[in-house]
Amino acid sequence: MSKFYACIISPQAESDAEALLAIAYGFAYRVERLEDGVLFDVSGLEKLMGDEKKIAKKIVKELESKNILGHVAVAASVETALLLAREERDTDRSAVPAERFRQLPLKNLGIDRDTIGVFQALGLDRIEDLEQIPANDLVARYGHDFRGVIDVIDQKDKRDVVPNVADNTTGWKHELDHAVDDFEQLIFIVNRGLEEILAAVGRNGWSTEQLDLSFKVEKSDDKSYEIKTSFPTLDRGFWLKLINLRVSVDPPAAGILAVSVTAHFTRPRPAQSGLYAASKPQPESLLLTVGKIKKLVGDQNVGVPALVEQRLDRPFILNADKMPEGKEKHADAKAPVIAFTFYEPPISAEVLVRNKQLVYLRTQYFAGRVSACSGVWRLNSRWWEKAWDTQEWHVEIEGNGIYRLRKTGSEWLIVGEFD
Repeated sequence: MSKFYACIISPQAESDAEALLAIAYGFAYRVERLEDGVLFDVSGLEKLMGDEKKIAKKIVKELESKNILGHVAVAASVETALLLAREERDTDRSAVPAERFRQLPLKNLGIDRDTIGVFQALGLDRIEDLEQIPANDLVARYGHDFRGVIDVIDQKDKRDVVPNVADNTTGWKHELDHAVDDFEQLIFIVNRGLEEILAAVGRNGWSTEQLDLSFKVEKSDDKSYEIKTSFPTLDRGFWLKLINLRVSVDPPAAGILAVSVTAHFTRPRPAQSGLYAASKPQPESLLLTVGKIKKLVGDQNVGVPALVEQRLDRPFILNADKMPEGKEKHADAKAPVIAFTFYEPPISAEVLVRNKQLVYLRTQYFAGRVSACSGVWRLNSRWWEKAWDTQEWHVEIEGNGIYRLRKTGSEWLIVGEFD
């Protein structure tokens, strides 16, 4: 694959720094900020956009759409792109063709003034003039350090794009004139803040999948929320709904004096999908639905179940921050997998015990002889929390399946079934 580098040099590089970075990140992920512009690696784009001339024209169109002055050059080496873009031009916006490199004056190569004077006395003013002199003769006359100038003329690059954009977050904060007890009254203010920070994220060519929301609370510690998604998005309406749902589940305990939001940068989500792929619901819809369910039943009652290696009344936890991926598979598809279904609430049972053996079991749904059983288990993994007055068995009911049987005091319960 051919290497190509693009450079934008702008007379307003300082004031338009964020806009220039946004343009560069629209074409590449490896971006270097310069004092007078921006440099970025566009290798591979020729397959999508065409040759270096077409890439340069597309970059100029981006400058025009954002009303930014600047000169653009795309070349096979970093130094060539820099020299071409820094060439003084009359037009406000232009794409400097790579062929113009040979017509550049020698003074642009950083050669010292005395040597330039000697070259001009010999009638050597441009790069194409110096190319006529053998490289070995130039090195013999001006020393080994002149080899670097020759490499630039031959477009042999010894440097690469050095990403130096250190910012990875952007934030917004608003101080209130008086304490506000209901977050609903701050929706419009937070909406304005989201508009500002999401626009700033987009100008830097990034997206976000995490917002940190913080409230300064009256006569109490600050209340903070870490709101994450499994995908990057700049959809302000989606983030506002997600924030509203999260705060409504766990609101601040006192009046709000100030609100701040921080957005973390991440790479944008690819927009292109398979041509023949079936359409799927947007992930935003899933997260908003989950948020509404949490508001109804409580945050602690929604999530992906995860087993714990302990013997408890309820030996699993719900991870409220994790969502199912929809592609969970066993490592070996042919290997049998045992699943267990918990009954909420447990099913009452009548059990016949003879000679300390479980003989027969009856519920309102099924009944049958106990053909096999294992147990009894009387241990509680968290014995220090409460007294353990529970016994459990795994029982196989003839013609009906395998269940977990529990006895608490004199009460018998079926707490779940093995699948």
